[in-house]
Amino acid sequence: MTSTHFAIIAVCSYLLGSLSFAIIVSKVTLGQDIREHGSGNAGLTNAFRTMGGGKTLFVLLGDIAKGAAAVSIGALLAGPIGKLVAGIFVILGHMFPVYFGFRGGKGVLVGAVMLLLFDWRIFLIALVLFILAVAATRWISLGSILGAISFPVTMFVFYRDPVLTAMAFGMAAAVVFMHRSNIVRILHGEENRFSFKSKKTIETAAAAGEENAK
Repeated sequence: MTSTHFAIIAVCSYLLGSLSFAIIVSKVTLGQDIREHGSGNAGLTNAFRTMGGGKTLFVLLGDIAKGAAAVSIGALLAGPIGKLVAGIFVILGHMFPVYFGFRGGKGVLVGAVMLLLFDWRIFLIALVLFILAVAATRWISLGSILGAISFPVTMFVFYRDPVLTAMAFGMAAAVVFMHRSNIVRILHGEENRFSFKSKKTIETAAAAGEENAK
């Protein structure tokens, strides 16, 4: 991979990652910033908890699309290593979006898209760990952390490449770091447990504001 290819992949992926659809959807449809509600995180779980399933579907599709677009650019320009470079920078963009004051989500969904497009075996192992952890505890964060930790391990097992493994480790470490507050709550048994019942707190807050304005 040439330095020019690296720069193109990095910049395009970061800018795509910075398209935080949780923030976009909340502002466009509700006139609210999702980061001011729920956990304060601009991610899929908080979107579901605060906006409901319908609006979260648009967040899901948007984040999948940006991840797939970034990885496709990386694959086109530099093959497998280009996919990983794209994955690193689309995750960084999602976590620290330039368009939204560098306050975004935790990079789990876009990371999962990258894993799926890089190697379905690595993705499947991470997905199984995620599902088992969430099914046992209803902690989305724990499932995300375990899925992330599995990435460098499975990368080494399947590829035995120190460079690829180091890149995988960096991405996993970033995701775990973004979940540091969740880890503290898990250790104290205070982490929020996932429920399919959405409270739609943004809509409730918006309605209350309209009522107070009358």
